[in-house]
Amino acid sequence: MFDTWYDTQRDMSLAWLQDLHAHPETGFEEVRTAAFVAARLTDFGYEVATGIGGTGVVGTLHGPGASASAPGRCIAFRAELDALPMEEKANLPYRSQDAARFHGCGHDGHTVTALTAAAYLAQHRDFDGTIRFIFQPAEELLTGARAMLADGLFERFPCDEVYALHNLPGLPKGAVAIPSTSALASADNIDVTIRANGAHGAMPHTGEDAMLAAASFLTSVQQAATRVFDARDTGVISFGTLTGGTARNILPEEIRLEGTMRTTATTVRDRLVGLLSDTARATETIFGVTVTVSVEKVAPVTMNHPAVVAAVVTSATRIVGAEKVIENARSLMASEDFSEFSARVPGAYFFVGQQGRAPHHPEYVFDPEIIPVGAAIIADLARTRTSRSLNARANT
Repeated sequence: MFDTWYDTQRDMSLAWLQDLHAHPETGFEEVRTAAFVAARLTDFGYEVATGIGGTGVVGTLHGPGASASAPGRCIAFRAELDALPMEEKANLPYRSQDAARFHGCGHDGHTVTALTAAAYLAQHRDFDGTIRFIFQPAEELLTGARAMLADGLFERFPCDEVYALHNLPGLPKGAVAIPSTSALASADNIDVTIRANGAHGAMPHTGEDAMLAAASFLTSVQQAATRVFDARDTGVISFGTLTGGTARNILPEEIRLEGTMRTTATTVRDRLVGLLSDTARATETIFGVTVTVSVEKVAPVTMNHPAVVAAVVTSATRIVGAEKVIENARSLMASEDFSEFSARVPGAYFFVGQQGRAPHHPEYVFDPEIIPVGAAIIADLARTRTSRSLNARANT
């Protein structure tokens, strides 16, 4: 039924994608994008709330017999509104009209996938409970989910389950991969400051060498990280900036390092935080410097809930066939603040395969042919996960 319907919808969905792609907006600036989404949802007949967490949008649709006072089981689907602050290098006829912004992660495609599913469900209300579509700002900043939660998202729009999808180049086109536990890594910001008494480069013994201490700190962290936790666990620390010094022959008084830490288990994260602290103390002892380490939690591990994972597997199998469904898929070391939602409501994050460059590459292109795959899975989940029989079992 969905495929037949999408044959009549395809041109409209492609027009939506081209419009959103040509007009990208970055985190908390998605004013035009949010208005576009809200207008479509209103046209479909959804109850629409805007300005959630800044520029977030929530659309609600009740099935036959459900209402705001008696919503039945409520299922939510999250899509992202924001683009990246980078220039597009892909030669598309609908390429970004803003040289400084680009939908280089496919959030425009995810938004259109959700809108397509929303349009279908509005025309085929063969579900029992309530459906919500959550359009989130500032996912790339890893702060949009917290902003929506701080604005009372789940108090104002409660739900029993929440789902999200992401395109995944490298996975066979149209295939669906569902991690069974952790889907994406946690994210932490690391800031390290090394302070010393500077000296002339020709007389390092008259002071402390913060530069050498920084080099030792970096290599010690990476070497020790391979030995402090089980090799079957996953964690990575990477430093992207090192700043300090004013001249080639002066040992600097301060060196600053900035990095990121990603793990797929809280136990690994906590052990790596301890490793950073231990390495700092050892560096101080060896080099006579002062080392300050700050670790800021940005996003927790995106954990999938077993029952919700099973629901995605069932729906995906029905839509694309068992041969294209990858269960127990490996998690990615990328991070997502959908984790903030799934930490509060049972959730599942899954991937839809496509070809081409990886997200965040300047030549990345979202494949519009995977729109109906994701939309059909969402529609199937809406029907199966809001069923009255499921609600009755949950209440027994």
